[in-house]
Amino acid sequence: MSQTAYLVSCEVLCGEGSDGALEGMDGAYVIVGVYAANEDEAMTKIEESFEEEGYALVEAEWISAAGDVEWDDAEAAAEAADLVARMASIPDEVVYGPLYPQVDDEDEEEEVDEAA
Repeated sequence: MSQTAYLVSCEVLCGEGSDGALEGMDGAYVIVGVYAANEDEAMTKIEESFEEEGYALVEAEWISAAGDVEWDDAEAAAEAADLVARMASIPDEVVYGPLYPQVDDEDEEEEVDEAA
């Protein structure tokens, strides 16, 4: 069966012992990559990996074949290229990109108030 490299942008809760919790994050955004036969299989593998690593999926914002993703900036494209390269070296694993902390709406409002 043919496998496709999928990238998935996820919002997660960082459980005890996860990298995010170790960095003091309650929740984070992360792009993960996985080889799978289809999107459903990709999500199943990702959810199983999250459970093992101490994350809880809040929302999968998007899923796409790695070659079909268009990036807004060079930094995001470089991170994705690194992720895909790591996927090639460990094709049976879910590969995690960097964790980005969630920004609360209250924090955004405070920044706007301070700037005004």
